[in-house]
Amino acid sequence: MRTFTGRQVVVLLLTATTINYIDRQTLSVLAPLLQKELHISSLQYSYAVNAFLVLYALMYLLMGRVVDRLGTRKGLGFAVIWWSLIEMLHVTVTGIQTLCVYRALLAVGEAAIVPGGVKAVAEWFDAKQRSVVIGTFEMGFSLGPLIAPPLVGWISLRQGWHAAFFWTGLLGLIWAIPWFRFYHAPAMTVRNYGVGDHAGKQVMPWVELFHSKQVWGIGFGRFFSDPVWYFYLFWIPKYLSDSQGLSLGSIAAFAWIPYLASLVGGVTGGIASSWLVRQGVKPVKARQYVMFLSSILVSSGVLCVYLSRLVFVLTALSIAAFAMQFWGANIDTLPIDIFPSEHAAQTVGFTGLMGAIGGILFTAGTGYVVQHFSYTPVWVASTVMYPTGLLLVCLLLGRQSSST
Repeated sequence: MRTFTGRQVVVLLLTATTINYIDRQTLSVLAPLLQKELHISSLQYSYAVNAFLVLYALMYLLMGRVVDRLGTRKGLGFAVIWWSLIEMLHVTVTGIQTLCVYRALLAVGEAAIVPGGVKAVAEWFDAKQRSVVIGTFEMGFSLGPLIAPPLVGWISLRQGWHAAFFWTGLLGLIWAIPWFRFYHAPAMTVRNYGVGDHAGKQVMPWVELFHSKQVWGIGFGRFFSDPVWYFYLFWIPKYLSDSQGLSLGSIAAFAWIPYLASLVGGVTGGIASSWLVRQGVKPVKARQYVMFLSSILVSSGVLCVYLSRLVFVLTALSIAAFAMQFWGANIDTLPIDIFPSEHAAQTVGFTGLMGAIGGILFTAGTGYVVQHFSYTPVWVASTVMYPTGLLLVCLLLGRQSSST
């Protein structure tokens, strides 16, 4: 059996999250084209997005428990294979009904990426390293949307939109080969922090999970912040098409720019809080300081209401996207700052469920508002959601913030 290192863990997780978001973002890039070809309205498009988010919410919680039960290797590996096959199945989409079904099935597998990734980080790295490592593998949440517009646009313009779903789905099946061949948890290799990749280990009882103020605090933080990130993922290419008149080729050329900024935000957010920890700040407090700055910067998105030139719109979107992942690298680290690693996936799963529920409600409102009014109310709402989430995180974590 080959020795497996922490660096290789990070590379595999980064690749998996990148593929996850390429597959997720393929529909967003193709939305203007599919709306015309399949006669889908903005409201119906929101149904497809919510079909994903509803199952994502349910499976986020369950997948956290599944990963804790099966272990990181099997739990995450099988999930990637599942979502990759469903992504390829999108080539048979004929209308809004089949699109909604496939998006729901895609969510079943994709929901495992964060619980599985965070569990792997909890197994392999200590508290001083975790936010940097999580920020690094969560670069995929920005790399995927960064790569998807030019990649999907290029494939679609040359081979059609069916081919875009096929080739992006194939990426995950290729990734699964080295994952199952090489990945083993620390107890099976030279590094051992006391947590192995064994199925059937004890997980936190549901009652204990639901009675934890810390879990609810992180959960409400995600309930108010995740919906805005989902809006940027699922609606920005369509927004640029609607407001700026961008074609598929232009979306491929420009829509990646805000996600490049989010990529930088994910890395620097982890570095910033880890630097504070090294200066003697308690880990939870360090995450909250960084999240406070993020909650201010996210409000730049509302400037899109007043801007007309594409370069300025992209700048405002980029600042906000940077802040979202600056935040994300830290709120996703809080569960493993507070709870033992054997409960990490389950805790992240529950807080992810809260975020997805917020996303469902926000997306439903977005579809209605965009179709009947404009994007303006959506931009205004996005400015207050991150500060609200941070306030609830601080209130419900309470003394945990000063003691951990």
